[in-house]
Parts: sequence; structure tokens; C-alpha cells
Amino acid sequence: MFVESDHIEFKREYSKTVLKTVVAFANTDGGVIYLGIDDSGTICGLSDPDAVLLSATNAIRSSIKPDAAMVVQCKRQKMHGKQVVRIRVERGAKRPYYLSNKGMRPEGVYVRQGSASFMATEAEIASLLKETQKDSYEDRRCLVQKLTFDEMRAVFRREGVPYSRATLSVLGAVDEDGQFTNLGWLLSDQCASSIKLASFFGSKRTTFKHRLETGGSLLTQFDQALGFLAEHTHYKTAFVNMKRVDYDDYPPDAVREALINAIIHQDYGLALSTQVSVFEDRIEIVSHGDSPASYSLDEFQMDVSVPRNPKLAAAFYRIGLIEAYGTGIARMFEAYEGSGTAPRFDITDHLFGVVLPNRNGSDFELRTEPGAPRMTAPARAAEAGELRRQERAVLSVVEEAGPLRRSEIQERFDFSQATLLRILKRLEEQGAVQAEGNTRRRVYRALTIR
Repeated sequence: MFVESDHIEFKREYSKTVLKTVVAFANTDGGVIYLGIDDSGTICGLSDPDAVLLSATNAIRSSIKPDAAMVVQCKRQKMHGKQVVRIRVERGAKRPYYLSNKGMRPEGVYVRQGSASFMATEAEIASLLKETQKDSYEDRRCLVQKLTFDEMRAVFRREGVPYSRATLSVLGAVDEDGQFTNLGWLLSDQCASSIKLASFFGSKRTTFKHRLETGGSLLTQFDQALGFLAEHTHYKTAFVNMKRVDYDDYPPDAVREALINAIIHQDYGLALSTQVSVFEDRIEIVSHGDSPASYSLDEFQMDVSVPRNPKLAAAFYRIGLIEAYGTGIARMFEAYEGSGTAPRFDITDHLFGVVLPNRNGSDFELRTEPGAPRMTAPARAAEAGELRRQERAVLSVVEEAGPLRRSEIQERFDFSQATLLRILKRLEEQGAVQAEGNTRRRVYRALTIR
């Protein structure tokens, strides 16, 4: 006489409850179901084993998703002179398996515990997804399957890009079984991940001016965040040669690229928000998650594209929000050229942050040439001696070891990147060094020999 266990289940006759057990075995460690044996282990046999075998096989094929046919084997077997049906179930590679009429939720997903099958909790379903789809958060099947895409459709139409149900499949928002992926959730109206924005008085997080938490599709969240930044940043007005000239606090291209960079690099599996903070002297944008690749900042500035969420990046690219892969950080630096300052990046094991300095800070006044702020006379006088010393040191290094990239010069000094850019700009103006090449591969060559 047999005994039921973690891996053995008895059924006197075939019924739909067999499907729950198949799902449970496929989601756990596999097992065997015997039809024609009662709960006590007594072999009763089946009067028409062929009909039972056909019914069980067809039901398993049509009622369980993903397709469990590859992990289930059904056959007739003779035991003590009686006919039974043996259903062997292997642990599946596409967990979680679920009853198709219930969906991938607790009512449709079962796991094996002891000699019984139980409905899985949402935490257990999430764990099964993570175990079997470690390659990409975007590609994992989403726990929420009731999704709509009205906002995404509106953005596509606004940008003049064709949109249809097939668009979701092309982007990877729908998997091969017709189920929505996490990418689909990020692009959907129901996306619960957000961007938290705040503006502050002064340069510290002490007193709020305004706050906003975005919602909906990440495509519309991007628009909401840009709107907030436009509303809570300013410009400086000057009259140059009798004409009014407005200077944005922050180059629009740099703000746009920094925000997109944060969105496509955020680790959405952490359930944390992208954070944007606006101060009087800077904007800080932070995305969460360990580095998607072991690249240095200098390598990021080259033509290297390593977004954590490449399919999300592809969606932004498709509607023209990303102009070219791997150029975002270089474009930020280009936007700050001639301003005497530059973006700063902070990359740790768990955060990717960018700081955009205010070009119209209180210690700047405007030159007669549009777009080229300079330091006021009092500030310049206070720093002139130190700046000249630093200029001589930088020029000496370029003369001896040049031509050199900015990063190679930076390695030899402990002052900031913004300071080095200002020094190199002054040396260029004085005719001491010459910059050669585009922004991503620019080198500096000495023109004078002392």
C-alpha cells in the first residue's frame, strides 16, 4: 500500500483538482499523481483508463500556463492487476505555472507543502518569478495583468509615432504567452513607480518650496517631471549690445538628458522612487540600484550604452526622447561648455547621481558674449592668486605629458572637475593650450614651451 507524501498524490478518479496538483508539483520539486488509487493508498483501478488518460492530457495542455506539456508525462500503468494512470510532473523551468482561467494570482498558482497543495501567496509568486527570470527585470512577467495604455498611446500619437497592440509586443511589453511583462507595467497607466521631485529654499534640504510625486506611465511621468523643473528653475536676463538675452539657470539639454538617464537606469525591482531635488545653486537627480556595468565615468562619456533597462530605453528612443544611444552624458557636458562649470557625477554601488550646477549663481555676472558667465570682480580677486598657481601646474603637466584627455589631467590633481574645466578654458583663451577633437575624445595640447 502506498502513502501520500511531498512527491506523491492519490486520486480515486480524475477531476479538475488534479490540475491544481500538477501546478503545485511543477512550481515546487515535481512529483507523481496516481489516478485510480484512493486516499488510503488502496489500488481501486479505473474502468476506462484510456478515456481518463485522454481527459487528463487534454486538460493539462489547455488549462495550465505556461505550457506544461514539456514537464508532464501521462501514461497507463498496471498495478496489482488493475489499470491506473500515472502522471509524472517535473519541476518546471518557466515558473510560476498557473491555472489559465484564474491567472497568475493566488487563486491560480499552487505550491506543494507536505502532502497537500496550497494556493501560493503573492510573495511566493514574486519569488518564483525572480528565481526563474534572473536575467532582466523588464522581461519578468508582471504580477498585475489588468493594464491599460491610454497615456502611452497619447504620447505616441503626439510624437507622430504609429501605435497599435502589436507595438506592445515589439517593445517587449507582452511576452510569448500574451502576458504583460514588467516593462508593460512601467509603460502602463497603472505604473506605481514614481519620480519624487522637490524644490528647496537655499542650498540645503531644510525648507521645502514645492513637492510633486509623478504617476502613470513613465512616458508621461517624464513630461510631468520636466514640467516641474521648468516651473521651479529660472533664467537670468541681461542686455547685451542693446538686446535682451535670457540665460537659463540650467542648460535644457543637460536637464533633459540627466532626467532620462535616471529613468532608464533606475532599478524598479527595488520599489524605490527616482529622486529630483532643486536647490538655489544646483539640481540633484538620483536613481537607485547597483551599477549595471563596471564602467568608469570616463567610459560612460564615450560611445558606451549600458542602460539597466534597455527595452525601456528603446521605448524612449522609439518616440524620439533619446536621440542616440550612449551620448547622454557627453551631451550634458557639451551643454555646459563655456559656462565655467560642469555636471558632477556620483556613482556608488547602489546609487547613480548627477549634480547640475546653476550657471546663474549669485557669484556670476554675464560677459558681453551671450551664454558665457564669468565670476564677479570681488570673487575673481579673492581667487586670482590660487587660480594662477593652478594654471601653471596644469600647463606644466600638459607640456610634459601631453596631449592629454581631461580625465588624464584630472588624475594628477585634487581640485574639482569644474575647476579644471575653468582652468583649461582660461589656458585656451591665453593661447597656452589647444583643445583638439570632439567632446567625447577631446585632448589638450600645449602651444607654448616655458
